[in-house]
Amino acid sequence: MNTLEKLFLAVSAVLSLTSEAAVVQPEVVTLDSYLKDFHPSIYANLAGRNVDFSKLESAYPSTIHNETATPAIVLTRELLISPRKECYKTNGYFLENNFVATCVSQDGTLGNGSGLLGITHNPAGTGTLNTPDYLRPGSPFEYFSVSFNNGSPVYTNNNSNGPLISGADNIPTTITPLYRSAGQEGAVLATSTITQGSNKLKITQKYSLDPNASEIVMRTEIENTGKNTVKNIQFARGLDPDQDYDGYGEFRTANHIGHTFNYGFGIPNVVVDPDHIAWAGGKNTKLFTALYSVDPVTHKTCISDTWTTVPNNILNAICGVAQVPSPGVIYSDATINIAFKVGALNPGQSKVFSYRYLFGKTAKPRIALPAIVLEPVLLSK
Repeated sequence: MNTLEKLFLAVSAVLSLTSEAAVVQPEVVTLDSYLKDFHPSIYANLAGRNVDFSKLESAYPSTIHNETATPAIVLTRELLISPRKECYKTNGYFLENNFVATCVSQDGTLGNGSGLLGITHNPAGTGTLNTPDYLRPGSPFEYFSVSFNNGSPVYTNNNSNGPLISGADNIPTTITPLYRSAGQEGAVLATSTITQGSNKLKITQKYSLDPNASEIVMRTEIENTGKNTVKNIQFARGLDPDQDYDGYGEFRTANHIGHTFNYGFGIPNVVVDPDHIAWAGGKNTKLFTALYSVDPVTHKTCISDTWTTVPNNILNAICGVAQVPSPGVIYSDATINIAFKVGALNPGQSKVFSYRYLFGKTAKPRIALPAIVLEPVLLSK
């Protein structure tokens, strides 16, 4: 383990000990205040035209979606208001800064089913309107899963089942917005319970989006709230990235595990082990996303063309395709995944681990990713 990875490890351990923010009722956000906070140039444009924001917010969707068209200057509901409102209508919570936006659904997954917002990212940091959606095209697929004891059944919530706990979702979950402090753009707490006979687990997941960060920090705590020791606990998270679909009609991405970054100027290469990172780059948009962790809890990543959600499969590279570390590339419509081997928990015991969804853009995705990895991890806390 090199010096930088040791530093990553120390930072992750500190983040895991951070206490939860105070829970408050969700803030009521009006359209004009929303635009002031997140899209100031658009707000100034509309205010200069004496637009009635209240009427605009309640207006019916326009049939014109072309950004260059005159009605688009007045911001149709389809372009801006609907993603936020649809998220709230399905009892989700909207997370956004100027780089990243997503809806945390009622089932604790990211995205809003086939609704108007999955996960969007604008690398310029000028707002997330009309940027390619990583999740929504095709069949939205963002999940978390848990298994224990003999590994069966696997408990899974997946955004492919829609924003509510429905279909094959089998992890009862509630979501709560967390207090927005000066140092944090927003956070949502997803609390889940799994009961199997006399075995009972509580899973608490905190999703945080800090100002000016191109990452969503995921902190997970698994607690044994039952009366028996629960063995072989495993947890997984994964995403089917489709950032090249909008504008190009391409579902495939260039998928990698592991990474080596050469800074030049005599600085030693930074090597990120394949266990720590799985990422997908769009050949056309040059946008990428990654699942990344250097948490001390044992974990593995994999690229899966079978779209597995089974933690044990990910931990053992049973993912339907040979796992070739970077610079090897798997160019396909596959998922990126990370799984954690939590192990046994006695009654009352818990274990905490963390990982991140990273987002960025580069003309050479093989070498630019750790620049995004390093800055938030080393400078944001």
